[in-house]
Order: sequence, then structure tokens, then C-alpha cells
Amino acid sequence: MMEFTLTEEQRAVQELARDFARREIEPAAAELDREPDWKKRMPWALVEKASAVGLRQLPYPEEYGGGGADVLTCCLAGEELAVGDLGMAVNLDQTWKLAHILDHMAPQLKDHWLRRLCAEPRFLTAISITEPGVGSDHQGYYDDPSIAFYTRAERRNGRWAINGMKHYISNGPVASLYVVGARTDMSKKLRDGLTGFLVPRETAGLAVGKVHEKIGQRLSMNSELLFKDAEVNEENVILGAGKFWEIRGRLLACGKPEAAANCVGVGRAAFERALAHARERVQGGKPIAEHQAVAAMLADMAIGLDLARSFVWRCAWAVNHQKPYDFTLGWKAKIFASETAFNCARWGMEIFGGAGIMQEAPMEKLMRDASTFLHSDGTNQVLRLRTASAYAQGTVSAF
Repeated sequence: MMEFTLTEEQRAVQELARDFARREIEPAAAELDREPDWKKRMPWALVEKASAVGLRQLPYPEEYGGGGADVLTCCLAGEELAVGDLGMAVNLDQTWKLAHILDHMAPQLKDHWLRRLCAEPRFLTAISITEPGVGSDHQGYYDDPSIAFYTRAERRNGRWAINGMKHYISNGPVASLYVVGARTDMSKKLRDGLTGFLVPRETAGLAVGKVHEKIGQRLSMNSELLFKDAEVNEENVILGAGKFWEIRGRLLACGKPEAAANCVGVGRAAFERALAHARERVQGGKPIAEHQAVAAMLADMAIGLDLARSFVWRCAWAVNHQKPYDFTLGWKAKIFASETAFNCARWGMEIFGGAGIMQEAPMEKLMRDASTFLHSDGTNQVLRLRTASAYAQGTVSAF
């Protein structure tokens, strides 16, 4: 028996996020998007308001002040927030990812960070993996000791010293706590020689480098991170040395459906605005929604979004319930949802006609935002190769 009915708690979170997006995010997003100074563009006021209503700390344990939400509930909220603005949704989604990691840390460390994270209204987190020489390579399709993944960590006097550089890191210049991937054995493949560390913002030797300017997700800041003998304690190692592959596979499995849910939100925003415009805009003596060419585009947008949302929900449910979890579900959901969002934005631009490229209309921003997830969280091409490889090798788990 399959059940598609949301619980009362899930509906309440969905409505909370929808109301927050409409009331707080949407009125501020367009103006912030055009702000050239990233420090002024960073939506701290929205982050603080999200904290006040419980959205920033949504998946964290209730005893610490979190919402105790599962992956599906986070996806419901993530879609709604991304309707308001993708960058703001990403700020929170990046912070949600740490929930499963902290649950596997030493009790005293877990307690310390959960208390800080839930109590501090500006506490954001970042996953720090990507480097100048390694982007989707680290997703696992190519794994060889020669890979250009150069951030390394070595033991010194009972501690770990991290050296290297990351770039394009979401929440990079604003996070309070980082999950950092560093090689602890350069002679091994990443599968065996890559280790995850919790690195606090105040760690000596950690600095923010260049803050990147992007065409989309402009309310979410990406930057370089520079590590020069940045030392952390042994207890800051996640799961143990050489276990980053397990972190990615087991503890960050929530990432793909939540990213895909953000994509559905952007696509839905494009659809809703295109539909409203098509109902109001009159050409040829009738609203353009009644012209077959426009109607067909609207129908394709609605079909794609319903399919993408169903895929996201299925994947999110599987993360918490399917044993063993089929990782291809996340890869496929992210591919389909991101491409659906991009198509919705593109069709929305066409429905708006000449107005679509004007900054006073909503579609050009949505087009910029939708384009960012064609590569973010793994390029769609690499995720397709990983999916095909899993099927070819017979490693896909039955649903």
C-alpha cells in the first residue's frame, strides 16, 4: 500500500514555509538580488526571521530547539522557500545537511554544536569539498590517487593540521561551522584516503578568500576557503580517518532530494508567474493562455513539476525508510528536477515575450536562478554517468 497523504505536522511545516516565503522572502528578494555588495546582499534579516519561526533549525532535535523534521518534511519546506528565492532556500538547506552528521559525533561535541546551532539565529553551516582542480570528480565517477584534490590533513602532536584551498563553497563566507573534506593519505584513492572534519569558523589558520559573484542564487554567498595549518582535535574527525565516502553516502544522502526540492520551487515560481501573466495578457483578442502554443507550454510546465515533485517525495521517503537506500534515486531526482526547473523558466521567458528579459519582470531572475542547479550538487552529466554505471554493475537497490 502506498500512502501519499501528508501528516498534519508536515502540512503545518509546508504552510509555515509557504507563508514565510510570501510574507518575508518575496518582497525582499528582487532588490537584494540586484545589490552588488555581497555583505549588504546577504539576507541576515531573513535568516534571523527564519530562526524565529523554526525553519533554519528544522531537522535538528526538538530537545535542543529544533523541529525534529525528517527529509520529506525538509523537502516540503525547501520547495516553498525556493518559490520565494532559491538563494535563501540554499542558505537553509546547506545548514540542514549537518543534522545527520552531528548525530554521529562524540556526545560532548554533538551537544555543544547542537546547542549553539539551535540557539544562535545567524548560525549557518557549509559543506566544503570543491577545489579549483576537482569539481564533479569528487562525486566518485573518477577516483584515482592522482586526482587534483590537494587539501590535506596530517597529524601533529595529537591534533590534525589542515592545509589547502576550497572554492565555490555555499555559505563559505558566512558559516559558523564547516564540514571539510581533506586527504589524509595522498597515496590512496579518495574512497579510502579522504577524511571529513568539523572545522569551526574561529579556527586559527582558516580564512575566507575571494567571495564569488554569480548570476543566480545571489542571496546565497559562495567563496574560497583558505587553510594554513588550521588545527582541529581528533574528536572533530567525522566517523574516522578515511571515511568521507561513508559520510557522503550515508550521512549526506538527504542532500540530493533536498536540492531537487529547491529546484521544484524555482520551477513552480516560474510556472505560477507565467500562468498569471498568460491569464492577464491579451493578444489576438483573448488572453494568451487561450492560445494553443502558450497553453501547451503551460501544460508541459505543470506536467514536469508534478512528476518532479513526486520523484522528490519518493526519494525523500526512501532516504529515511529504504534499506539499503538506492543512491540513484537522489541522482535521478536532482537531474530531473533541475532540468524541469530550467525548462519552466525558459518557457516562462517565452510566455512573457519581450517583457521576459526585462529586469522589472520576474522571469529573468528565475531564469538565472534555475540555471545554477544544472551543475550544482554534481553536474547532471556526471550524475547520469554514475546512474548508468550503477545499473551496469548491478548495484542498484530495489525500491
